Amino acid sequence: MDVGMVQVFDGTEGRGLDHVREYATTVEALGFTSLWVPDHVIFFDQYDSAYPHSDDGNIDFKTDQGLLEPLMTLMAAALVTEKIRLGTSVDILTERHPIIRGRELATLDVASNGRVEYGVGSGWSREEYAAMGITFERRGARLNEYMDALKALWGEHRPSFDGEFVSFEPLIFMPKPVRGTIPIVVGGNSPAALRRVATRGDGWHGWRLEPDELKRTLDDLHVQLDEHGRSRDDVKLNVGIPFKGSLDELAEYAEICRGLGIDELIIAAGVSRTRFREQLTELADAAGVAA
Repeated sequence: MDVGMVQVFDGTEGRGLDHVREYATTVEALGFTSLWVPDHVIFFDQYDSAYPHSDDGNIDFKTDQGLLEPLMTLMAAALVTEKIRLGTSVDILTERHPIIRGRELATLDVASNGRVEYGVGSGWSREEYAAMGITFERRGARLNEYMDALKALWGEHRPSFDGEFVSFEPLIFMPKPVRGTIPIVVGGNSPAALRRVATRGDGWHGWRLEPDELKRTLDDLHVQLDEHGRSRDDVKLNVGIPFKGSLDELAEYAEICRGLGIDELIIAAGVSRTRFREQLTELADAAGVAA
């Protein structure tokens, strides 16, 4: 099983692009297989929307929360690394036009020699959609269509697309990704997300699942795959875990994931600006990463 890291880079003092480069080279040197970054375009002081990955629907954003743009952040990491894959955990694709996002992703893929893995989701913040003037309702249908449009842009010589949310006549779209396409990994644990994996995803990016929940969700995903004529071998299984417990608990969770056939465990852990190398080494040892 591969093991990757997901990290917030918010551009505050000491956590700008210099830190991105230092963090990425350390992750690669320690034997982690990937680096992932999260996405939100904007933040708010208060939310009426419920965050789906917490027990009470709240999320612990800082008072003046921000994020460096994910693909620009990954570009900084790409230019100082050679092996680690670079992914989004996850990008709210529905807030970007697919032609623009498709070109940005292709550029990053070319710069990294084909190391991009694109994690996508439809988001949960109604406030964010409203501020950007995008309809929150039917965001799932919009995400499906945008994913299909990206695949057409990357995979067709003169791509065209005719949909409800995006349409374009045959056009020249260059550069193409290094391997002809970029894997699209669907984030989320809901039935709709699992259905999206089964119908059009190259992988699944689960998040914050206890062992029993993880087993049930995998069973549900296998049913969806079977119903849509696909198999477990057709998709990559990523599981992300916010790490706040003990290293022993992390080691135990990693072993459970291995036993369930998870392809990659992705660890989200807050680290000190001065001690991050030591902390990453501890995480690597606990998760069984081989340098």
